[in-house]
Amino acid sequence: MNTGQRLDTPVDAAIALLGAEARDGRLAICAGAGISIPAGLPDGPELARRLDQRFQRVTGYQCATPDDLLSVADAAAGLPDGLAAVQRLVVELAPFSEASPQLAHRLLALLLAEGALRLLLTNWDDCVERSWREFEHIQAARNEIEAENLRGQFVLKLHGCCTQVDTLLITSDQLHDAPLWTKIYFQAELDRTTMVFVGIGDVADYAQKRITELAGLVEHARVRLVSPGIARHWQGSEWEKLLPNLPEARRIAKTADDFLDELAREWVMGLVADVKSAPTDLPAPWLNAVAEAFVCFTSVQALTWLRRATVGWKVGESIVRAPAAASALEAVGLLARCVGSTDVADIRFVPASAVLVGNERLDLLLCVDRETPRDIENAAAERARQVAHRL
Repeated sequence: MNTGQRLDTPVDAAIALLGAEARDGRLAICAGAGISIPAGLPDGPELARRLDQRFQRVTGYQCATPDDLLSVADAAAGLPDGLAAVQRLVVELAPFSEASPQLAHRLLALLLAEGALRLLLTNWDDCVERSWREFEHIQAARNEIEAENLRGQFVLKLHGCCTQVDTLLITSDQLHDAPLWTKIYFQAELDRTTMVFVGIGDVADYAQKRITELAGLVEHARVRLVSPGIARHWQGSEWEKLLPNLPEARRIAKTADDFLDELAREWVMGLVADVKSAPTDLPAPWLNAVAEAFVCFTSVQALTWLRRATVGWKVGESIVRAPAAASALEAVGLLARCVGSTDVADIRFVPASAVLVGNERLDLLLCVDRETPRDIENAAAERARQVAHRL
């Protein structure tokens, strides 16, 4: 699996700008089915053909365009009890709830857990939610009640989820007149954030309407489009019709993996900069050695390392921007000084939130201020049991 590039790999200026938006709490990602194709899930035309073949065995079904998902779904939904049948059967045609999460899914989950972005999904699979379930539970709103009751950071599943088939939006009528909560949340995020669309080819009617309206009021609607072929396929595309004056700089020709990896690197490198410029009595060589060792991580490795080290942190609370993270890395530098090391080769960050300094292994626990001494003691004992089990 692609794990991305080293943290210190340079990023484009457009990504640096989006990183600033993330730090200011003004970034939203709206991701579609395109991010899940690398996980082995079908694109729209392929799913349409599978659904058409399935309904060939159903009395009264006819469709002249079997590679158009909306056409197939509309034809099948027109049968008695057809919509429920479409929603139920379509999830059997691909492993929406079993596909292996890819780099883009993991990075979206980690950045959401960090509070770096708001996340709206139009795809039905639950790869994002499952990618981080072992360590932190990423909540998802699949319907109006969940959207109303959930608090903090959660995924907005605008077009429903395979785990709740009656929420799936699949027909023309459904996408034209989407549930009110879907329209409200989409409009709210589009109005108040810089929204980046990733892996979305076809734009639902309700979204088209709001994007067009906002583009008339706010310059370029503050959106970015991410697609590897956007430069080649811009002319005549649905997006060109919606945003004909969108500057080329806001059309980001990257894969979802590459874009999110750059964004995550930009997010984490803020911590590295804090460590290098820390107001401490520790001499610069040790701080620089720690920083140089840490940037050997990729973004997904660094975020995983940091969030696994936490005790008491909630989804939506950033560890990258917390003083505790910089202090922990400074402590590694202090340990390196105590053992007389200034060589980056003597400092190595390893999985399970540990670092090797020469022959010494240090397992880090990053605790929130509200943790009691007993909580910290219990967490340390549990971490020791985990380490002993791996050994």
